Amino acid sequence: MMTNTLGFNGHKGLNNQQVRQYNCRIIMALLYKNKGMTKSQLAQATQLSIPAITKIIDALIEQGRVENTVSPHVSKGNFKGLYNVSRHRPDTICLNVSPTRIQAIMVDNEITPCSAFINQAIAPATPEALIDDIVAVIVACRQVNRTTPYRLSIAVHGQVDTHVGSSMRMPQAPWTQAIELKYILEQRLHVDVLVDNDCVMMALAEKWLGGHSGQDFCVLNIDYGIGSSFLINNNIYRGKMFGSGQIGHTKVANNDIICGCGREGCLETEASSKALCERYAQHSALHRHNKTTRKDESAHFPQTREIKIEKGQTLAFDDFVLRYQQHDPIALDVAQRAATVLGQALYNFLITLNINKIILYGNTCALGQPWLNTITDQTLTNPFEDKNARRQDQTLVSFGQLSQIERVMGMSYLWVEQELDSLFLA
Repeated sequence: MMTNTLGFNGHKGLNNQQVRQYNCRIIMALLYKNKGMTKSQLAQATQLSIPAITKIIDALIEQGRVENTVSPHVSKGNFKGLYNVSRHRPDTICLNVSPTRIQAIMVDNEITPCSAFINQAIAPATPEALIDDIVAVIVACRQVNRTTPYRLSIAVHGQVDTHVGSSMRMPQAPWTQAIELKYILEQRLHVDVLVDNDCVMMALAEKWLGGHSGQDFCVLNIDYGIGSSFLINNNIYRGKMFGSGQIGHTKVANNDIICGCGREGCLETEASSKALCERYAQHSALHRHNKTTRKDESAHFPQTREIKIEKGQTLAFDDFVLRYQQHDPIALDVAQRAATVLGQALYNFLITLNINKIILYGNTCALGQPWLNTITDQTLTNPFEDKNARRQDQTLVSFGQLSQIERVMGMSYLWVEQELDSLFLA
């Protein structure tokens, strides 16, 4: 009988050093999450003994990762102060970059904001102009403290090669070529740079700031396009070829509409905010009827401001939302159809991956609870759903509750997770 020299199914056991590294990783994650803990709190959270915690903390202090802060007001007892993530590390400038807007904020060693939040509209015509816009925002972020060392964590709209830090394809951009953001910015600014997808940014924010207690979930961003990111076994799932989370490019219809990816009938062509506006324009009485019909419509909706749509044009999504809120029957029908298709697409993912927590972000969330109810109705038709399951185990589709600032701050956790991974390399 042959012996598998690589262990059970190729997996190796953990030696004592790796167990210590694993425990170090847990303690560092707790310190990042709670922004300071005592030894007693760490022992309670990890179920390790105080002597074991002391050894780990001492090692982390020696490595320069942790520091002890003792309050001068404590004069008795055995209280040894709080243990915090070390201040001797660079600040992180978090950026969320699309072809139309850059959002940014700088955070310190404990992921606490230390600059104003920047929300800057842009209109770059070339990749070079986008780089210049990014640099200008970075300079603005550093006005508070221009001498502090810093690093960059950049979320990018569209497909990203995380290995080289390149924006492979950016929807809405007037260019089609890839941009090597990491290389260009590191050469220009002489700082370290990490780059990932904007949906990963939201998933990281939900993981670290959303209080999900280790549950698997999917973040879905339904905006001009549709993207997603999955947290499975407490890790962001990325896949091998930079295409994970591209739910917007799953085929859902034979609608003769070509998606930006080049295929027909993708989910983005049915349920994105762009698709809603285009479908409304195609079916709107404003676009199809004569002046008499328009007068009749205005009389039926006297409280709705006039929105003129010329042939071949679409309306802004804010205007679509306005008409939807005013119960324009065409807007209601368009939104209902999109929500139904979206719910059916989510259903397919649910029964495949068995993820029962879906968190929605994006401008389409302005359509509110009725739109969400339609999505949920389609999603909850899962025949494998246990109707008697505990509440926390039942499928839940909900709007995300994190603020814009918190979502952008999520990008800083790319650096945190890289540090934690370096502590435990099995």
